[in-house]
Formats: sequence, C-alpha cells, structure tokens
Amino acid sequence: MARFPNWILFLPFASSLALAAWALPHQPARVPVHWNAAGQPDRWGSPAEALFFLPGALLFGALIVLAAGQAQATSRPLLNTVVLGLGLMALGDVAAQAFGWDSFRVTMGSLGLLFMLMGPALAASEPSALNGPQLSRATLRRLGQAWLGLGLLVLLASLLAPAGGWITGTLLTGTLAMLVLVVLGARRDRLRRQGS
Repeated sequence: MARFPNWILFLPFASSLALAAWALPHQPARVPVHWNAAGQPDRWGSPAEALFFLPGALLFGALIVLAAGQAQATSRPLLNTVVLGLGLMALGDVAAQAFGWDSFRVTMGSLGLLFMLMGPALAASEPSALNGPQLSRATLRRLGQAWLGLGLLVLLASLLAPAGGWITGTLLTGTLAMLVLVVLGARRDRLRRQGS
C-alpha cells in the first residue's frame, strides 16, 4: 500500500462515527449487539452500544497498530493496510446497524475484506520483528496468498451461505487449512535450503 498520511487511514472510522451519530435517533430501544456462531443474536443492548462499541474497539486497535508501525518502519505498509481494513470493518458494522442489514453477515464479510487487503500487503512485506524474522520471503508470499484466499472464501460465504453457521464454518475450516498449508510450505522451504 502506498504511503498515505495517517489521517487518510482514519477516514472510514470518521465516516462510521458520523453515520452512527446520524442513525442513533432512528434505532429501536433494544437491538442485537452480539451473535453466536450460527449468526443468531444472543445478546441485546442499547442502540448506542450497537453503533459505537465495535467501531470504538476497532479504532483503539487501529491506534495500537499504527503505533507499532511507527516503531517498525519496514512493517508500516502492512500495518497501514490493517488500519484501513479495521476502519472499513467499523464502517460496515455501523452501516449494517443503521440500514437494518444482517449485521452478522456484514461483519463477517468485512472481516473477509480485511483478510483480502492484508494478503497482498503481507506477501509484499519484508521479514521483520512483527511478522517473524524466521520467515523467508517465500513463506511471507505464501502466507499473503493464504490470507487473500481465506478472505475471499469468508467474503463469498458471507454473501452466499444459506445460514450464518456456514460462514463461521468457512472461517474456521479456512483458517485451519491456511495454517496447515503455510506450515507445510515453510517446512518444505527449510528442507530445500538445508539440502542446498
């Protein structure tokens, strides 16, 4: 990702907070604020909690990620991508609540989008203290491709799955498959280097 001023990375957060402020008076008194693995609401709360809690938590996480990027310059492009993705997740979550969309599907879909954004940034990143100095460039490239693939699977499941449980199952199965493929690929790379 090109080097943008940090304030541009926070535009999705600003948009989500503005949308939340606009939507707050239009919400019912009780709204779902948490969903189980099947995508069914399992906790209800106030509209303010539904509209502001997750974006606030994601903003806090983004600030921590941005601070880490200041300390580790080689990881800055990857971490800036994470900040942007977290902002898009916040915006998606607030938009779902504001417009009455399926919040579980939108949140899971935006998680898939975050993974899709992270994949190419991770594949292009240099080995650093934040992504593991023991990882080779080939392993980072493979890990980036795996993140991209997992993100695409989760996004497609969020759009097409008949029930929320299928989305959760796709995320869990895809994560396990991604980890196995990356570990096996890293092991194969190491064995090749030792054999050379």
